[in-house]
Amino acid sequence: DVVLVGGGHTHALVLRRWGMRPVPGAQVTLINPGPTTPYSGMLPGHVAGHYDRDALDIDLVQLARFAGARLILGAATAVDPVAREVHVPGRPPVCFDLCAIDVGITSAMPDLPGFSDYGIPAKPLGPFAERWAAYLAGEGPASVAVLGAGVAGVELALAMAHALKAAKRPATVHLLDRSAALTAVDVRTAKRLRATMSDLGVDLRENVDVIRVAAETVALADGEEIPSTFTTGAAGACAEGWL
Repeated sequence: DVVLVGGGHTHALVLRRWGMRPVPGAQVTLINPGPTTPYSGMLPGHVAGHYDRDALDIDLVQLARFAGARLILGAATAVDPVAREVHVPGRPPVCFDLCAIDVGITSAMPDLPGFSDYGIPAKPLGPFAERWAAYLAGEGPASVAVLGAGVAGVELALAMAHALKAAKRPATVHLLDRSAALTAVDVRTAKRLRATMSDLGVDLRENVDVIRVAAETVALADGEEIPSTFTTGAAGACAEGWL
């Protein structure tokens, strides 16, 4: 009994390969809250307007059928490594010999005051995509803040700036980081990305401490308040709480 918890794209690839070359005598079970799963690698393209929301979804029902796997629709809430069971509310425990977990991360920033009330984590993807689509469809000037200027934050800020420009909305996209931006890439790549941000009008703020998020502002430790009616986080990724 091989149990795959979560329909992330790694497990989607496992199912695809399993269907092509199944292992005799092994049963595969996939546990996921819904029949589809969004591919996070396409999120920036969706934010920029290159893909509609449905284009991001992987059809887990079709994949499970192709792999000859059992699909359980429900959210796992616990894994018992001693009894070798996965617990899904409303169902008997799902027994396993081998268990893999691919449920993604959250970037909820629980320690930042106000973020849980007014911020929109970039992960999980589904709720973020819905909130962004509603915001982009609005009217009037837009002011966005992205917390975290690593590669993910830069890509997200560029996608947002592109989409708002295409929507012909006057907009400022603020990108904030407590240290230097783009430290994980080489100097040449960082230089090109900085130039692209400058061309799109992204307001990059490095070495600033965000101390609070409010409904329409992001407060910095030096007392400055940056206007933002859509604040998201692309830093501080952590595991889901139930693990």
